[in-house]
Amino acid sequence: MTVPKATTVATVEEELLGVRCYAERHGWAVSWDPETLRLTFDGTHPSDKRPLRVIAALDGYRALPPAWSFEDPGTGAACLPKPAPVLGQSSIFHDGCGICAPFNRCAYKQHAGPHQDWGGPESWLNVRGHVQATTLAAMFAVIVGHLKASPGIK
Repeated sequence: MTVPKATTVATVEEELLGVRCYAERHGWAVSWDPETLRLTFDGTHPSDKRPLRVIAALDGYRALPPAWSFEDPGTGAACLPKPAPVLGQSSIFHDGCGICAPFNRCAYKQHAGPHQDWGGPESWLNVRGHVQATTLAAMFAVIVGHLKASPGIK
């Protein structure tokens, strides 16, 4: 799905205040690059205190969900938090797609993820029965909540 870059930039910038407020309250620094359409969160894992970078690739946002990923900010290598249940629910952290949630483009079969049962990434706002987050701040809040339960980085 093609969304003009200017549309994506405007959409993301409408949400940035909420993203920054939430992230900063929880000890994360946020950077937004409108040229690459990349939103980056730098912080530390709550349990093992290792540096962690959370990245949202936002091309096509809101027609498509972001592509979320984790990396070691020192090396740039991909990494993944260890899963742990949150309030009796299974973790969103999974090998293969990283974050298994409707708000992650990488979770859909069309993007090498496991889910073909969600109707494709363009249907992300209509997926029910799974964790819901429809703004960038809400998505990051879900990720932070799961990070708090995680015992560390793999």
